[in-house]
Amino acid sequence: MSVTQDAVLAQTHPEERDLPPTAQEGALRALYAHEPGVVRLGLIQSADGKAAGPDGSSRSLNGPEDLRVLRVLRANADVVVVGGRTTRGERYRDVAVPAEFAIQAATSLPGPDLAIVTYTGVIPEELSPERTWIVTTSSAPAATASSSAWADRILVTGDDSIDPDLLREALAARGLARVLCEGGPELAHLFVKHDAIDDYCLTTSNRMGGLSAPKVPAVPAHMQLTHRLKGGGFVMERFSR
Repeated sequence: MSVTQDAVLAQTHPEERDLPPTAQEGALRALYAHEPGVVRLGLIQSADGKAAGPDGSSRSLNGPEDLRVLRVLRANADVVVVGGRTTRGERYRDVAVPAEFAIQAATSLPGPDLAIVTYTGVIPEELSPERTWIVTTSSAPAATASSSAWADRILVTGDDSIDPDLLREALAARGLARVLCEGGPELAHLFVKHDAIDDYCLTTSNRMGGLSAPKVPAVPAHMQLTHRLKGGGFVMERFSR
């Protein structure tokens, strides 16, 4: 999905201004600044609070306006954390950052790393060990992945279930201090349950969700609205501690 010049966003809180697309998205990147040590949850929900559309994918909820925010969230992060089922269902590949973003950031890095939370160790073949981490538990089959290419890319962050705090520490120890969690719903609920989220960026689509699709986590009560954007029928809100 590409971003067009028609994908204009308007900030409505705490001030009002238009945010037309630009090559480097400087204004949008400033709104979504991501400090080291911050764990950010970035999700989209349907108009009725579901995590996926009728086709079972969140892609059917997206649009060009939402894509602008998603690209900025990823560009501002060191690592994207996502569940194994989500990587397969949403057809994840290595996360790329537009060349203009890299120029603005004075870096030649291709984009954030990808950290896949998986118990089975089954991940898309298209993903490269050079930019991907396997996050698992000590009791899971993924902890003893047979491929030598992945031996140094396994992060054990719990015994029977993932501990988000241990995951944060393991990523930070590898220089990945700005964490963006993109779900899916089960992983997002786990992070919220453990109070491991510092920042929640939630887009609400104007499209309805699938009948059997799970709900995204509610915004924790202790979080405050930082800003609100609107455009193309989407509402993008950022909440912080």
